[in-house]
Amino acid sequence: MEPIFEGEALLQVGRAAARLAWDGGMTVRKPDGTVVPIPLLAEPEVFSRAELAAAAAEAELILSGAVKLARALLQGGDERDREALVGPFSGLEAEAMGRLFEEAPLPVMVARVDYLIPVGGGAPQALELNATIPAMPAYADLAAHAWLRAAARARGRTAREAGELVAACGSHMERLREALVGAYRARGGSRSRPSIAIVARPGDSQIGELRRLEAHFRAQGHLVANLLPTECVPEEWDLLYRHVWAHHVPREAPFARALLAPGRYPLYNPVNGLLEAKALFARLSECAEDEALAARAGLDAAERAAASRLPWTRRLTPALVPTVKAERRRFVLKRSWDYGGKSVQLGAELEQEPWERVVDEALSDLRGGGFVAQERIFAVRKPATRIAGDEETRGELYRDLSTYCGLGPSRPGGSVVRAAASPIVNILGGGGLAPVIPEDVLERLR
Repeated sequence: MEPIFEGEALLQVGRAAARLAWDGGMTVRKPDGTVVPIPLLAEPEVFSRAELAAAAAEAELILSGAVKLARALLQGGDERDREALVGPFSGLEAEAMGRLFEEAPLPVMVARVDYLIPVGGGAPQALELNATIPAMPAYADLAAHAWLRAAARARGRTAREAGELVAACGSHMERLREALVGAYRARGGSRSRPSIAIVARPGDSQIGELRRLEAHFRAQGHLVANLLPTECVPEEWDLLYRHVWAHHVPREAPFARALLAPGRYPLYNPVNGLLEAKALFARLSECAEDEALAARAGLDAAERAAASRLPWTRRLTPALVPTVKAERRRFVLKRSWDYGGKSVQLGAELEQEPWERVVDEALSDLRGGGFVAQERIFAVRKPATRIAGDEETRGELYRDLSTYCGLGPSRPGGSVVRAAASPIVNILGGGGLAPVIPEDVLERLR
């Protein structure tokens, strides 16, 4: 599709959109307490409704397959399976997670599957599943809605017309709210606008997102507050939206009661970190070839087909090491339990000797469930105008596609796109967020 803005006009729209998004809360709080804007790309990422729907449907199949497989592996997997799924956790977190499949009516209300779009084209390729804190629905709305308002103004549209474009684009925050309310009602809740506690750790880096969520929920008629685990008395709220890792919750905090009793309290998500273990993703990939494993997990035909479309991923074993060493451009190494891309190693970015050392070290490092080897997806890079505070840069950035899904009666959808200078995509690693605009909405703007 031809771009709707170019050159200076694009830059002006990007600047205006970035200011709107930052004012709305598209920021992060650094460990020293300073708040900085998340960079915005002036160029939107445009998808057809069919493409967005396909990514969401695939994400849901990956999620449902992973949940079924996790249950099966905890009950009858090998020792390495159990170690990868529960070994990285201890204390309150481990105790709470032990209640996940025994007590929680819904193990996942909202999750996110992170994809890369291959450089040669084709369907997005799923790299991992995020079910602990599948963040960024408010950031996604801020990026897309701010861009549409700025673009509408540049095209001479009225504020009302801009609002209609935003409404047509849709809202990730609203989908999240609907999913929360749907889960509440499925448990017998009768209030049309239940009260919602958003629970996060002190100094949470995504406080801008949490405050924006609070404002949206309140605008929809809910009593809502952002609370710390020590402040949240679970009995006082109809819904508990967890935005905190359980290991950040003191055992004596009132909120700990909800973590330890997901069958009693309306907690979303319950403590379910084992679902995003890369080793679980590897075992799901294995189901494409291992019919007995797929059958033991109870995967249906659609879930098996989704498993077959995953990049080839396996737990790193001595038997696999020679292949991983010999075909370094083909592989990525990841610690099973980790986040933020801190442990990711890309064979194509290393020379042979350093890569072999990395593989040997990964094989002997069993922390966090050990490592997995995954087929490298070489992601598309696109021209990007990155606006970060007063700094504006032009270049080419990698992009991912992160799509929301869930297993409740009302399921979140929508996608957010992160961009980065590194093939290990991180929004603060020389990248930012790109506005995701449905194709039909851009055509209306045009």
